[in-house]
Amino acid sequence: MDQSEPPNQTADLALSERQQAILRLIVQEYVASGRAVGSKTLTERHRVGYSPATIRHEMADLEAAGFVQHLHTSGGRVPTDRGYRYFVHHLLGEVELPFPEQIMIRHQFRQVELQLEQWMELAATVLAEAAGTVSVVTAPRPTTPRLRHFELIALQPRLGLLILVTADSAVRQVMVRWPEEAEQAALSRLADALVAEVAGLSAEEVAARAEGASGLARFVLDQVVIALSGLDAAERTEIRHSGIENILAQPEFSGGPAETQGLLALLRGGAFLGALLPQMEAGPDVQVFIGDENPADELRRFGVVVSTYGIDGEVTGVLGVLGPTRMAYGRSISSVRYMARLMSDLMANLYSA
Repeated sequence: MDQSEPPNQTADLALSERQQAILRLIVQEYVASGRAVGSKTLTERHRVGYSPATIRHEMADLEAAGFVQHLHTSGGRVPTDRGYRYFVHHLLGEVELPFPEQIMIRHQFRQVELQLEQWMELAATVLAEAAGTVSVVTAPRPTTPRLRHFELIALQPRLGLLILVTADSAVRQVMVRWPEEAEQAALSRLADALVAEVAGLSAEEVAARAEGASGLARFVLDQVVIALSGLDAAERTEIRHSGIENILAQPEFSGGPAETQGLLALLRGGAFLGALLPQMEAGPDVQVFIGDENPADELRRFGVVVSTYGIDGEVTGVLGVLGPTRMAYGRSISSVRYMARLMSDLMANLYSA
């Protein structure tokens, strides 16, 4: 499942078939119980076909290779980040959400047809319930912001305000200092003339038009380019999340009110997206970041499963889940994959209507 492998992930050491089977069971048991897994647990709960001594020997080899670790000297083993990665990449296979659940989710979205704002809320709620962890959904945004309109407001003879509106109704206000004194009437005439020329263009296209302008007109177009380019920042993206109670119920996140506030700050601010977006590869499928694979310190306690959705080359959003590294990756990956496909289908139908 190459799409789940993070950028620059090095190839794992080859494991024997027996080691793979034991690692798979360790991951599954630890995800389900949150308790370290010993050879006795595996022989009592599963028909593994190996003796406890053989299992202990293989566990020791898995530990030496960095796939599992001891939590306590007398306890069993738990997966490391590397062990989870091997499980996701080599042992999980192509997982899909059960068909009855797909039907149920599609039915829920039919109830809010053509209501984009409710799609985000519903997607966050459904994804949190399906994956059993915290969901994050961003509003779809044009891949390339395009200008709809701008106005120039005189505040002082050489100080003014640029108010810019994009095609998707994002608004940005920028304080500017004119290279020459300008009255409101002249600024209004200039804005009307320039908007007629550059409405519907991207920052790159406006910059090309600016090459042929001069004086105050050139200055204004340069400011429009800067303002349009600034709208790409992750912190300006609208975010919805749901299911924080799911993660706070896990023993890894039992830090009380401080833990809750820290998670909310991470989800609401631009830090989450600002860290992930530069690491995400282009493409429609799911990507998985586990523990120390996450690019930002504040995310290294988590497993993160994300995907883009939308219309290629036109409008895209991001959706995903985050939870402890001990998350049910099969469930999370199948839930994120299905929701991304569904949201992309909805966006395609909306834009073609």
